[in-house]
Amino acid sequence: MTCQSLGISSCTFLEPPPRKRRALATDVPGPVSPVQQQATVFRGHRPVGSQGAASTSPSQSVPIEADDQPFDYPQQSLLTKTLGLEKGRFSELIGPGGEHDWQLLQKYRVGDSEPIAAAGPGQNAPEAAALHAAGVKRTMRKVNEGVLFSMAPDAAIPQYLAKNQLRAEVDIDDIEMLARPHGPALIKLYFRIVHPSFPILHKEVFIEKYNRTYREINPHLLAAVYALAVRWWSYDAGLLLEKKVDEAALVKIALQSVQDAVHRPRLNTIQAGLLLLQRHRDPFFADNSWMWSFTSSLIGLGQHLGLHLDCSDWAIPEWEKGLRRRLAWALFTQDAFAAMILGRPCLISPTDWAVAPLQSGDFSESSKDEEANSYGGSVSIEDGKLLFIELAKLSDITARVLRELYSVDSLATVTECQQVLAVAKPLGNELADLLQRLPANLKMDNLQQVRLCANGFFHLALQATAVVLHRRLLWSMHASAAGVDAQFVHFFRAAQRQRAKNLVQFVSRLRPEHMEAFWFFAAGGCGVIIGSFLGLVRVTSTTVDESEELKALMDEFEWQLRIKAKMGEWVSYTLTRLRMLGWDDWKNTEPDFAANAADIGAHSKGLPNVLETDRAALSSHSTINGLQHGTPELYNSTTWLTEDLDGLSSNFLSLEDGFEFPFSLMTPMLET
Repeated sequence: MTCQSLGISSCTFLEPPPRKRRALATDVPGPVSPVQQQATVFRGHRPVGSQGAASTSPSQSVPIEADDQPFDYPQQSLLTKTLGLEKGRFSELIGPGGEHDWQLLQKYRVGDSEPIAAAGPGQNAPEAAALHAAGVKRTMRKVNEGVLFSMAPDAAIPQYLAKNQLRAEVDIDDIEMLARPHGPALIKLYFRIVHPSFPILHKEVFIEKYNRTYREINPHLLAAVYALAVRWWSYDAGLLLEKKVDEAALVKIALQSVQDAVHRPRLNTIQAGLLLLQRHRDPFFADNSWMWSFTSSLIGLGQHLGLHLDCSDWAIPEWEKGLRRRLAWALFTQDAFAAMILGRPCLISPTDWAVAPLQSGDFSESSKDEEANSYGGSVSIEDGKLLFIELAKLSDITARVLRELYSVDSLATVTECQQVLAVAKPLGNELADLLQRLPANLKMDNLQQVRLCANGFFHLALQATAVVLHRRLLWSMHASAAGVDAQFVHFFRAAQRQRAKNLVQFVSRLRPEHMEAFWFFAAGGCGVIIGSFLGLVRVTSTTVDESEELKALMDEFEWQLRIKAKMGEWVSYTLTRLRMLGWDDWKNTEPDFAANAADIGAHSKGLPNVLETDRAALSSHSTINGLQHGTPELYNSTTWLTEDLDGLSSNFLSLEDGFEFPFSLMTPMLET
């Protein structure tokens, strides 16, 4: 009757009301703020009521319906027939090995139901009997040939897990109480600023559930979305005069809820975990062990849910296929850049990765879905799509740089400069090609009025990946026992000084529109890698002039960080972390020029030592041709660094674009 009186054709209140709670001091209603007057997240949707569909508790029995029928959402819901987002049961990929035999399962068990075990570990007989009597069963769901999932209701989780936990599971009302009455405003902020460039949610699905009742959103996901949106509190006119929500409390409760959800994982478990990983890191206690182990856990859960597989032909909704690909590549990006900034091996193996590259069709929103916002501060949905696609491509190259140049095996076997160049050449070509083909909307100067620009992290990450590649070349040059041509050494070091200038120029080009946008978790670590590279080039200097030039660049880099420190948390992290690691020593201690020159000179061969050569001499075609014809093997290995030395026809050689083409090792003196 309630639904009919509200004019709702089909009842969406499918479950009993939530359990009663004692009134707390914080429950006492206060003055009504402007934000409380927002009845829905988006206009045209039904009001968010306090009653509604409560989350299924572990103790409830959930009847299993056939896989060709809607499970526990209305027929017209987007969530009908989903695989990883059902409300009352969770899925588990059945791999080709392990306890299950694929052939037996496909021949005899697919489509059959399996009652829950009579008495599992820690589960007494009456509890098991009650579950069995209630019809709580597992089913096998075949989504494609050779791809099977075990579908289990939440009630299948042994009761002892809940009984033996040291703490009670997070209640969704506790999360809403922390944000009340600002929940709808925070949801709008999230989808305006974070979601366009980090589209790991399906906006329409989230809003459909939230507008029925916030209780349909899993606790960890709701808390993570609220916590991340709080950063842009001032970007909502209605929130400016309100007391800010306790972000730390939301994060704490979200982390607890994610741990609880591991026993019944869904795609939203991965989503919440990824959002929690994007938070600001404390430079004094970065907690790298937690970040790496939590990343590892999310990757494991992703594999558990089949995110590493190609879902193109699966019997699931088309929008969920796109969501799965976006989530998979978000995990891949998290893995690659976490490995880079922490110095760890990548966790995802290319031999077990079948996810198709991202395409525009994998995204569920377009420009027509953008809300008109007079207050400003939104991010373009179309630009966000392009950014996410290009970032996935960059993360693939970054992962290969780490595997081929920084793995335990490569560090032991790829040691000579010529060997490193041979490995680095194709990677460098790919990076240069990626940047050359970058859509115009993702350029650094693509600034639009009253809009944020999220392109900054992509360029920062690309610069850091380039630095990681060139750092390995610099290491090998100083350690190569086979000898390196002295003229090439001079050319290479001159190019690295130009790279240092480009890095400083890049940081100086960052504007408030960049700094206020969403930055991925690795931004601070990428900044530290860039700063460390400046220090490395200086401490390996071979002349006083070179040393002084690099010291001046380090001073400018530090100044740029200082004046931008209040614009972005990642900048403060970079500045603080560099000083903790030894920035002042790198910058102020005089390098041992004689030892550095001897270190390289001891292994040099071929042409005479040209470390003292005047810069003008290096710009002559005779010098360039001497490098080409004197050491053809080495020269051929470095053409990817210089593009067209003789013709100078490539746009990579432009000084104006130098900061955007990090694999142009040419210097202004080579532009004749």
